[in-house]
Amino acid sequence: MNPVRSGPLTARCLQHSELQSEYRILIYMSNLGETAVVARKVIMYGGISLVVLMIGRVILTGAYSYWRALNPPPPPPPDILWGKLPKLTFPQIAQPEITYRLETKTGGLPRLEDEQYSVFFMPIKKPSLLAYDQAKEIAEKLDYIQTPKQLSATEYRWDKSDPLPSSLTIDIITGQFTLDMDWQDDPTYATPTQYFQGEQAVDQVFNLLSRVDLLPDDIKAGENTITPLKGEGGKLVPAVALAQAHFVQVDLSRSAVEETPVVAARTDKGLITAVLALQRDSDKQFVQLEYNYFPVELETKSVYPIIAVSDAWQRMQSGEGYVANVDSGTTDVVVREVYLAYYDSELPQQYLQPVYVFEGENNYLGFVPAISDQWVE
Repeated sequence: MNPVRSGPLTARCLQHSELQSEYRILIYMSNLGETAVVARKVIMYGGISLVVLMIGRVILTGAYSYWRALNPPPPPPPDILWGKLPKLTFPQIAQPEITYRLETKTGGLPRLEDEQYSVFFMPIKKPSLLAYDQAKEIAEKLDYIQTPKQLSATEYRWDKSDPLPSSLTIDIITGQFTLDMDWQDDPTYATPTQYFQGEQAVDQVFNLLSRVDLLPDDIKAGENTITPLKGEGGKLVPAVALAQAHFVQVDLSRSAVEETPVVAARTDKGLITAVLALQRDSDKQFVQLEYNYFPVELETKSVYPIIAVSDAWQRMQSGEGYVANVDSGTTDVVVREVYLAYYDSELPQQYLQPVYVFEGENNYLGFVPAISDQWVE
């Protein structure tokens, strides 16, 4: 038997094996490098794609929101829950004949997109066995304790003589009342002993109404005006300034309803009007108080169609509107503003309805009912 040879052949085999191992290592290292390059590219392009998607989403969302703002979906059709609404009633006063000219900031009528508007329910009190007792309670809180006189089926008047002759007349159904004191019989009113600064007069009225539980939130949050007055010939007339005044008149109005302003039938009075004497004696301060507030149920509403602003303008021009105020002797009016508002009547109304309001020079203020004719009776 021949022995196995080792030598140059074995060495060559070992060298070949080592070369194969190194080659495989080089191939493996090469594959690792390529994998790293691919991984880096995947991460880079993946990050870029993610950023593009995020930016694209923001752009698309913004573009869609902008388009929706320019093209809002149409509102649901009017629900007309209460059928035909009662026609708005305005004070029966002589209406002036006026020629109108429109000169708004835009040069024409405003572009009002609303073709429908909300109407709110206003509960009207019904006769009840407790109505008189409730009115009597108010009278007693205002220090009227004598037996009242019945003026009509619903009106009662309480009188007292201290500190001055005065009366309190209450409609026990509607809740409206008027307090009137004969200040003309007391010469001390011509000499003020106290001046109300800023909102002090309003606070006095709020305190009195709170005392009789008749200060609703929408009055407390509403606008108020203070007007200085003086006594002249037994009447109250405007004073040039508080320094020349003997009294101040406080007018309280309802706050806006769903961002829509509320207007009243008269500009010289609020829903609640009080005249306070500039006297330190609290028993002599309130010489007049007129309360014509009726609550609104803001959670009970319905949507009704309204007439176009152009129709309202034509009706105002043709004398079909109501002129709430204008300077005496005015025959020509330049209208500067046109907008929608809710109308607050001095009389009970079952629904708070919108009106078109026209404001202009010479203290002009006019209204046109806004509800479409087919839904008014």
